[in-house]
Amino acid sequence: MIKKILTLCAVLLLTSPVTAFAHGEVTSSNPEQNEKILAMPTEISIDFDGELQTLGNSEVNSITVTDAQGQIISNSTSVVAGSRISNRLLLTDVTGLVSVHYRIVSEDGHPVEGDYSFTVGEVPTLTSVQGEELNQVETGASEESGSNLLVKVLGVAVLLGLAFMIVKRFKK
Repeated sequence: MIKKILTLCAVLLLTSPVTAFAHGEVTSSNPEQNEKILAMPTEISIDFDGELQTLGNSEVNSITVTDAQGQIISNSTSVVAGSRISNRLLLTDVTGLVSVHYRIVSEDGHPVEGDYSFTVGEVPTLTSVQGEELNQVETGASEESGSNLLVKVLGVAVLLGLAFMIVKRFKK
């Protein structure tokens, strides 16, 4: 009987959906991260793995787009539709490195911020500081996946500890 309970607990823990721990992962964007495009689009959009929360008329979700000189070239208001956020660009005659900063509130209520960039027209030379920032953003995504593994390992350890205590108690 104890073996059946332990097996059931282990199976339930190992088959539990990992997405329950997700915090608004980017699934796609237009333009994509590090993409090189010839002409600037009129709109930037980012899709996430779950619905974005909105709080009445509050601006809790936003996209800010800046050109290589740091000038904001996007509208001050972003549009949320389900799991997609978009923003119209005020200037489209931009070339060079374009940076996108987003802040959203995911369906589980956690705020998520991130940055990515793409290039319009000729390919600019990146400085090492920008390269380090890109590496930090990419590392953040892998740390998120690692935390899900940690939660599962800790859950298995707790279940095994409880099972050991129960078995020991019944043997007395």
